Amino acid sequence: MTQEEKKAIVDKVVETAVATQIRDDVCSRSTMYGLQTQFDFIPDSFVKATASLCGGTGSGSGSCGAYCAGLLALGLKFNSTIEEELQDEEAFGKTAATFTEYRERFVKEMGTIMCPKIHEKLFGKAYDLTDPKDSEEFLNLPGHVEKCGETVAVAARIAAEMLLEKE
Repeated sequence: MTQEEKKAIVDKVVETAVATQIRDDVCSRSTMYGLQTQFDFIPDSFVKATASLCGGTGSGSGSCGAYCAGLLALGLKFNSTIEEELQDEEAFGKTAATFTEYRERFVKEMGTIMCPKIHEKLFGKAYDLTDPKDSEEFLNLPGHVEKCGETVAVAARIAAEMLLEKE
């Protein structure tokens, strides 16, 4: 596959993920759906399950849902099975190298993997989505869906790039 073909795939992943985020406002599912449209190893059940990760994993203001979805896509493709690890003591280390690289690349661009810290970067304020008042304020921010789409774009792009780099 040429670099141009890889770039076209990455661009399509990002375009679809961001459009889905703007339409649905579910960062994690939007990221996974964008990836699924170009990588056929991702089943519908994974897209469905990742909806639980939005808002900092279960609207808990933890790790960014878009980041987590990209991480899960990489894990689905590259993580070793328990059986593989029982036969090869170094198998998990190879897996860990992939998710560590993804985290480092995401942090390099976003500064953190934590949802409230990303809010602070994008909106100037950290929101605690477990607090009903903060959550309502966040959901009613003008442009919040588009701003969260920027994070979705980063997570989807890095995951897609890594999926293509490591094939």
